[in-house]
Amino acid sequence: MRNNYNNIDGKIKSFILVLALTLAGACSEFIKLDPPKTQIVPQAVFQTAGSASSTLLGIYSLMMTNTSFTRGAIEEYLGTSSDELINYATNANRLQFYQNSLTAINGDVLSVFWAEAYKYISNTNMILEGLMSSPIPAPERNPLMGEALIVRTFCYFYLVNLYGDVPYLTTSSYQVNSQAPRTSSKEILINMVNDLITARGLMPNSVAAAGKRVRPGRDVATALLARIYLQQQEWEKAEEMTTELITKSNEYSLSSDLTKVFLANSKEAIWQLMPVTPSSGTPQASLFILTNTPNSSSRRVSLRPELMAAFETGDGRKTAWTKTFTNANGSWNYSYKYTTTNAPVEYSMIFRFAEQYLIRAEARVQLGLYEEAKQDINIIRSRAGLNSIVTTDQTMLLKAILQERRIEFMTEFGHRWLDLKRMGVIDDVLPLVKANWQTTDAWFPIPEAERLINTNLSQNPGY
Repeated sequence: MRNNYNNIDGKIKSFILVLALTLAGACSEFIKLDPPKTQIVPQAVFQTAGSASSTLLGIYSLMMTNTSFTRGAIEEYLGTSSDELINYATNANRLQFYQNSLTAINGDVLSVFWAEAYKYISNTNMILEGLMSSPIPAPERNPLMGEALIVRTFCYFYLVNLYGDVPYLTTSSYQVNSQAPRTSSKEILINMVNDLITARGLMPNSVAAAGKRVRPGRDVATALLARIYLQQQEWEKAEEMTTELITKSNEYSLSSDLTKVFLANSKEAIWQLMPVTPSSGTPQASLFILTNTPNSSSRRVSLRPELMAAFETGDGRKTAWTKTFTNANGSWNYSYKYTTTNAPVEYSMIFRFAEQYLIRAEARVQLGLYEEAKQDINIIRSRAGLNSIVTTDQTMLLKAILQERRIEFMTEFGHRWLDLKRMGVIDDVLPLVKANWQTTDAWFPIPEAERLINTNLSQNPGY
């Protein structure tokens, strides 16, 4: 496994980790460690909760400074791969995503998704190892361990949903990781569930304070568990997790004003990532907001006509969350969930409250609780200004959920692509807009550069 931190001895490795994270987070004041005068050994990094916490904060800084799936890339690449976005980039790597013609040597498949996810996994593994032998008192140490487990599981969630079977790494040992074979995605999902259950037990049952929404706590573990249980078709557990969050009315609520959903520390936010510089908005705003004709560089995408046509008449989300740019060359629709590029008014939304209602609705349909499922769907529709649905037919309810998810989570962290796969309709939907669609296109190839390093890695079908 390619890893910049694992191919050196333990002391230097820890020094590089802390130094890199410190530098990456300096402009955002995420990390307040003094520059190291000598090598920082693990025991030094994990002597206090403050320094240990800084290493975790540094990961979030990396997530918002690197060219990473966490920094707008997943919205762009999965949006153009699915039926959300038109791509204007002429770059060969981006064209392959848009045309669903990925190759194993696509540089972005490696660097933007695979390498970044494993970088964060490697960092969390080192943090977990450091915390295990740390003198930090348990009440301070346990939440940090829970947080690291959540970040690791979050990365694996996207790896298994994009690549299928992948190496499951729980150590920072280069010797072990460099030759790790692919692990069954079913086995990884089981391990992810166990890690999230552990994390929930290690963390307080509260957001605790303003600003904590930028760090994944117990509720993020719960929200991610709900997603995984839905994917595993464990309907009762998915309903249980979402209900736990929905009943936290003192901490989460649906904003009646759709223009305020994505604001920093919105009460709809379960986990957000904050911009790292004071003069910067979200990477999503920079990606989506059109101020000129779409081009091959900074403004590479616009909304597909098929997506705009999917909005029902009177849907407030169309007014609040989409805009149209027009000039002499034509008109283009764009996503406007994030509204400013030059100030951190909004934070990038990773998990939000509205998803809990739609996960619970889907679980309830599968449990035969049709009336209750209808009520959850209508809560989302009501917020959008739409009339309630009246059907209690299972098939119609599932179609209604897919429709609501399409509109509610438009251009939001790859939901559409993942929903089409999870609900088993990707081969029905994408051939309508993708001329050369093949079933095997639903999975990314294992990067060839990784397979040259690790000969135990097999390739996905179709590549």
